[in-house]
Amino acid sequence: MSRTSTITLLTDFGAGSVYVGQMHGVLRRRAPEATVIDLAHDVPPGGVAAAAYLLQRSFDCFPPGSVHVAVIDPGVGSARRILAARAHGHTFLAPDNGLLGPLLDGETEAVVHSVENEELMRERVSRTFHGRDIFAPVAAWLAGGGALEEVGPPVAAEIARPGAVLEDGVIRGRLLLVDRFGNLITNVPKQLLEVLGAPEGLRVSFGGRPVGGLVGTFSDAPRDSLLAYVGSGDHLELAVNGGRASDVLGDDTGAEVRVERSPA
Repeated sequence: MSRTSTITLLTDFGAGSVYVGQMHGVLRRRAPEATVIDLAHDVPPGGVAAAAYLLQRSFDCFPPGSVHVAVIDPGVGSARRILAARAHGHTFLAPDNGLLGPLLDGETEAVVHSVENEELMRERVSRTFHGRDIFAPVAAWLAGGGALEEVGPPVAAEIARPGAVLEDGVIRGRLLLVDRFGNLITNVPKQLLEVLGAPEGLRVSFGGRPVGGLVGTFSDAPRDSLLAYVGSGDHLELAVNGGRASDVLGDDTGAEVRVERSPA
């Protein structure tokens, strides 16, 4: 593998967290020539599905060969594996908890290894902070041209993650995350909406509350009204024109989003 100048970080540590700073410090020491980009650190705590969505929709904005580090790891310190994968011309490091599932699903040329080579890690490894002690030094090593095969043995990654489903003409999905504008990003992909046919006549509800039909953008709905649209990440999003949908609909990830055709 050739050297890369780009390493991205995606975590649920929180913006401005000292944990993020410590990861930067390790990368600075071990890969001083690399450009480290904070993709996001405000993923909901333990939000594996949200992180999977963000990573899948972001990695190809970066140069081929970039190393992407995703640390949303509620199982840290347990028997769960850490994966190093090469797919789509990029390299990814993440826990084996389904985070890489959308990226690897159907990618026949993907290569996945379990990170087990202790020589690549920091000398002292905390059971509760693998981001600093394993992910960061291994990312630096890979960015410096280290061979993926040397991190550990080849493995099969966990792929299955619960997603939106279409049954009896009704799509049922869930909330993935809330962005800083209060928009609700769901796990309903554009492709699944298209199975129901033309957007005209589709009706959306969230937590049992009607949202309305699909529109193209915010200004297509009256001021202060709820709306549903396909966002830049090609997933169904809910918003309020000029307001915050999270203030109106809440931010309960257990609430169901439902899409169906209106009766003729």
